[in-house]
Amino acid sequence: MVSRNMVMVIAAIIIVVIAGGILYAYLYGPLSPQKVSAKDRIVIGFTVALSGPLSAQGNEQLRAYQICADYINSQGGIYVAELGRRLPINLTYYDDSSDASKARSLYEKLITEDKVDILWPPFGTGIGLGVIPVINKYGIPIILATQTIATEERIRNVSPNIFLTYMTFEHVGAMYAAVIKKIISDHSELRRVAIIYAETDPTVGWATWTKRVLEEQRIGEVVFTASYPLTATDVRGILTRMWEARPDIVLALTFGADSYVVIPQMRELRINPKVLIMTGPGASTRDFYTRFDNATKEGIIYWTNMYPDMDPVLKSFWDTYVSRFGYTPIPDMHELVYKSCLILRAAIEKAGSLNYTKVKDVLVRESFTIPFGPFSNVRFVNQTIDPPFLVWVQYQDGVAKPIFITTGRYPDIKFVDAPWLVPYKYPKPEWK
Repeated sequence: MVSRNMVMVIAAIIIVVIAGGILYAYLYGPLSPQKVSAKDRIVIGFTVALSGPLSAQGNEQLRAYQICADYINSQGGIYVAELGRRLPINLTYYDDSSDASKARSLYEKLITEDKVDILWPPFGTGIGLGVIPVINKYGIPIILATQTIATEERIRNVSPNIFLTYMTFEHVGAMYAAVIKKIISDHSELRRVAIIYAETDPTVGWATWTKRVLEEQRIGEVVFTASYPLTATDVRGILTRMWEARPDIVLALTFGADSYVVIPQMRELRINPKVLIMTGPGASTRDFYTRFDNATKEGIIYWTNMYPDMDPVLKSFWDTYVSRFGYTPIPDMHELVYKSCLILRAAIEKAGSLNYTKVKDVLVRESFTIPFGPFSNVRFVNQTIDPPFLVWVQYQDGVAKPIFITTGRYPDIKFVDAPWLVPYKYPKPEWK
């Protein structure tokens, strides 16, 4: 028979073991004070083109990142349930010099040396796709902002870890075609369309799909198409041949510094189409706005991905931008950056974790509410944002004013009305 003293000894041992286990869990478990307090911020890493031919757009993207980070931090940061607290975000970034190979090396550094918690994307499709081997190597989900891919069918073949806040080429081309169709329907004298474009992945894709949809839907007549290197310094030959084709509508699909070649040389040659449509990257930057006088910009149409009047939060972002940097037209990459930042915050909070697998699972399965007016309820369909949309703006009296909103997926595009849209001016004033 066990003695009373022996029972007391056994009980004491059990109590000590249980107490030790509790103490160990408290000190070293997932919610231990050391682990909770040791993580005092979320470090987000990225590269951006602060030099090189894409620096105008890269600087805009950095400004948008900084504004969005400040907004998130002003809201108390991001709540991570596994850590039981909100954490502010800090940014670690490098200049990739508009070079994909340099960006790839820097993303490896961000992951292995800087040990960032989350990645944001660089500027541009070429650089963004250039870092995907690194993303795939470590299985890190990334919400691409200013990147696009030819078709939704190709995305999963590129990477299961990428999610696009911008639409694929076919939807952009369909939206260009819809805008051209509308303008032609308003002005029966218009018919002939010319398309010139820089030799970059997106502009080639947009040009190809715009031409395809125009021809599929028998919208006008494409009378000229030609491309040029992004770094070209003289496109007068292409412009002269284009003008000889007598286009009524010109699509100048520029992407960066080539805008400062194409537009001055069009003006020099007195090439005056009735309608001139450009791209967001080509015509929306502060550099474009400040480089050209109002007479040069007047009547040019381009697209962007937001307008401040869409939502009070976007208006606060815009007011912050204006107070820091002065007025500029609505840069097309701002909305994409804001959207990617805000979706990422929502995904981390829904996952309750910074774990890559958990965050990716949320991105695949969940929908998100973000402050984007009529487009506030979003999700990823085939790894691309849904619903996709573009706001089309036109320079009028020195100000970029919104004239159309298009939404939908190829081939079904529709126009959305909004009280802040204004009539477009036609024709584009002639350059003297």
